[in-house]
Amino acid sequence: MPTPFVDPRPLYETESPLSTRVGAFGRYLAVDSASQSLFEHVTSEIAGRSPVLDIGCGVGVPLLPVGPAVFDRPDVIAGDLSLRQLQSIREASLKHQPNLIQFDATLLPLRSASFGSAVARHMLYHVPDPRQAASEAARVIRDDGLFVATTNSSSSRPELQDAHTEAVTDLGGRLVERMSTNFDAESGGQKLGGSFLEVRAEPWSGVLAFPTVDAVLDYYRSTAYFKMAFDTAADRARLAGRVAEILRSQYGDGPAPLTVGGAAFICEGPIRVGDP
Repeated sequence: MPTPFVDPRPLYETESPLSTRVGAFGRYLAVDSASQSLFEHVTSEIAGRSPVLDIGCGVGVPLLPVGPAVFDRPDVIAGDLSLRQLQSIREASLKHQPNLIQFDATLLPLRSASFGSAVARHMLYHVPDPRQAASEAARVIRDDGLFVATTNSSSSRPELQDAHTEAVTDLGGRLVERMSTNFDAESGGQKLGGSFLEVRAEPWSGVLAFPTVDAVLDYYRSTAYFKMAFDTAADRARLAGRVAEILRSQYGDGPAPLTVGGAAFICEGPIRVGDP
């Protein structure tokens, strides 16, 4: 049965849900040496192919250190469907004024073959059909261009996901698929393959080293599957409390690390619609 798509737009009417998750990754993510080397290599490859398009830039800071943040390079054009996310970048005190455009990743208002590289970091699962976004990315990069898409594994954060499933079942809420299952490490390559001659999946892994269960709960409350489990704030508060009980039975009062992982898809050889 096809995975139901979770529309993220209602969650991004403000920048707070994404800012919370980005902040958690920024403070607590620790990756292994192989993953760090991968990020450094891919970032260097992107830097060598200018100009750069940041597709779905969010609040302007990457969830993973692959590619430039929108504010630290003058050759970056960045865009997002959420006007509020773009406004949050505009309102920040930045050294460089970023080049921002509001756009839909499946219909980019940009000339074909006009970019040396493009990145889509942890955002293609927000698109109803990631294949359409991949086709648009292939259209706007040059023949020698590079497209990099990062995402989670379907098994990422099992400690939190198991606690969530148990708690929702106990309380009679709705279980919905995580957004990342629409484009994850396991399925992403297939969804990119129709738009690029070469798609290479490079795995990454690490730990979100939360210092306490309360820190995990701040992150958990920003997720789509938490917000959609119940309709009322009171029921969601009960859910958070039950998840806290389950996690404390595992971690006690000490650190509460979550296992994370995924893939960086490195794509070359764009196939453009209408090409022979």
